[in-house]
Amino acid sequence: MALIEDFRVQNYRSLRDVTLGQLEIPLIPLTAVIGKNGSGKSTLFDAFSFLADCLSIGVEAACNKEHRGGFERLRSQGVNEPISFEVRYREAHDSEPIYYELHIECDNTGHPGVYVEALGYGNLQPGTPNKGMFLYLERGSGRTCATAVPRIEPC
Repeated sequence: MALIEDFRVQNYRSLRDVTLGQLEIPLIPLTAVIGKNGSGKSTLFDAFSFLADCLSIGVEAACNKEHRGGFERLRSQGVNEPISFEVRYREAHDSEPIYYELHIECDNTGHPGVYVEALGYGNLQPGTPNKGMFLYLERGSGRTCATAVPRIEPC
């Protein structure tokens, strides 16, 4: 069973920049999310569902699901940066951590798509040299990586 160690979401609805867990203190198998009404608890759980939908049915279909209403309704108000996710998990308790990063942005025709997608292993940290990064895609072009790739910010 996969174990999520940390999860970061940016610019998804009311979640401008939320992190659960971190390298030094990973999430435990049972994590409680507590907050007052309207603080974003349901949105946090929908962020997990949205990411799963992006991976299973595609970014545009995930954005356009009836209860979501399209990319512009999903992106935090007043923000022009991509919707971003970072996940670190382990396939098993004794395995090496796997790192996945996804940034979603609209193209010049207004359709949402993958802006950046990265995959690696080990305790990678965005924006730093990461020898474990082995796949990096940006705007549909990709490469495998022997060494780290810099985090690319949107134009």
